Amino acid sequence: MRITLITTVPESLFHFLSGHIRMLAQQGNEVHTVSSPGLREFAGSESLPSTHHEVRMRRTICPFSDIVSLYRVWRLLRQIRPDVVHTHTPKAGLLGIIASWFAGVPIRLYGVNGLPVRVQGLVGQAVLQVTERLACALATEVVCVSRSVRRSMIGYGFCPTFKCRTLGDGGSHGVNTERFNPEACGRASGAAFRKRHGIPEDVLLIGYIGRIVPAKGINELAAAWQGLRDQVPHAQLLLCGYCEPDHPMDSTILELLRRDPRVYFTPERVTDMPPVFAALDVCVLPTWGEGLPNVVLEACSMAVPTVATRVSGCVDAIRNRTTGIIVPARDSRALMEALAYLANNPKEREHIGRAARQYVSRRFSEERVSRLLLEEYHRLVAQYRPAARGQERSKASPVPPIRNRPTSIASPAVRD
Repeated sequence: MRITLITTVPESLFHFLSGHIRMLAQQGNEVHTVSSPGLREFAGSESLPSTHHEVRMRRTICPFSDIVSLYRVWRLLRQIRPDVVHTHTPKAGLLGIIASWFAGVPIRLYGVNGLPVRVQGLVGQAVLQVTERLACALATEVVCVSRSVRRSMIGYGFCPTFKCRTLGDGGSHGVNTERFNPEACGRASGAAFRKRHGIPEDVLLIGYIGRIVPAKGINELAAAWQGLRDQVPHAQLLLCGYCEPDHPMDSTILELLRRDPRVYFTPERVTDMPPVFAALDVCVLPTWGEGLPNVVLEACSMAVPTVATRVSGCVDAIRNRTTGIIVPARDSRALMEALAYLANNPKEREHIGRAARQYVSRRFSEERVSRLLLEEYHRLVAQYRPAARGQERSKASPVPPIRNRPTSIASPAVRD
C-alpha cells in the first residue's frame, strides 16, 4: 500500500509515529509523511524509511493560513496518490481529511487524539463543533485514540456510531516498552539527568512533562505545590516542557514558580525522554482533557506512579489506585493530597509502579497498536478499493488480506 501520515507539527511525527513508520515500511508499504517544517532538526529523523513533505500548518484557527495549507496538502496528495491517508492531531486532521476527500483518496482515516473543543471559549467551541462534524463526515473511518474519546465523539453528535472506532485498548502509536524500560534506563541515567539540571540526588522529585499551558492544569499544579512544599520538605518539582505563545500562561504564576528554589525548569526541549522519567519519583498530569496521554503511558512503562485527573484519556491510561491515582480536574487540593500520599509512601510508589509497567506492556505496546492499525488499513482497502486495483496491489503486498487473518478488532467489545 501507499500510505500517507499527516501531523500538524514535526514533533508529533518524529516522537510518536517513528515506530509505526518503520513497521509499515518493514511490511513493504510505501510511506509518505506530511508536517510543518522542522523534521530535520531532530537527530535520527534522516533514518526514517519514508518520504517527508513539508506543508506549514498552524495549530490555532487562522482562516487565511488554513486555506493556503489546505490547498498545498490537496496538491501534494494529488501528486502522491496514496491508498490510505491517516491524519493525527486536530489541525492536520481537519485539513488532511478535507484535502484527501477532494483529492479522491479512497481510504481516509481521521485520527481523533483529543477533544480540544472542551477547553475552548464559546466562539472556539462553535467553530470546532462545525469542523469536527465536517471531518467525520468526509472520513472513511474515525479512529479514536481511546474508548472515552469515542464515547464523547458519539455523545457530542460529531460522528455516527458505525463509523467511529477504537482499536484494541486504544492508542495512536503505542509505547516502545523496550526503550521506556526501567531496567534498560535506570537509576544511573536518572542520576545523570538530575546532576545535569542541578537537582540533588536525595530529594523526592515530582515531575510534570508536557506543554506549559493553562489547559494542562499548570495553574492547579502551582496552587497544589504551594501546599505540598510545606507538607513534604524533601520534595522538589520539575517542569519539563515549553511555553506556547498561542496559549500563554499567567506571567504571575510562572514567575512564582521560577523564583522557587525547589522548582526546576528544563532550559531546552528534551528529546531523550527515558532519562527524565528515570529521574522522577512521581509523575503528575493535572490536565483538563486528553485523548490518551502519552506521558502517562510512558511513565507507566518506566514504572513511575502517576497522579492524573479524571478526564477523558486519563481514565483509559490509569486504573485508579492500582496503576496510578486519579483526582478531580481543576481541584488543586485533591491534587496536593494525592501527591503528598505518594510522596510519603515509598512502598506504595513501588507497588503502583510495578503494576503500571505490566498494564501498559500488555495493552498499549507500540507493536500491538501498530499491528492493529495495519490490519485496519488492509481491511478498509479490501473493502473500499476497486477490485481490480486491489488484486494488483495484493500480489505485491507481503501482508495477507485481513480476511485471512484472525484479529480482535472485529469483536463488539473492542469497538467500544
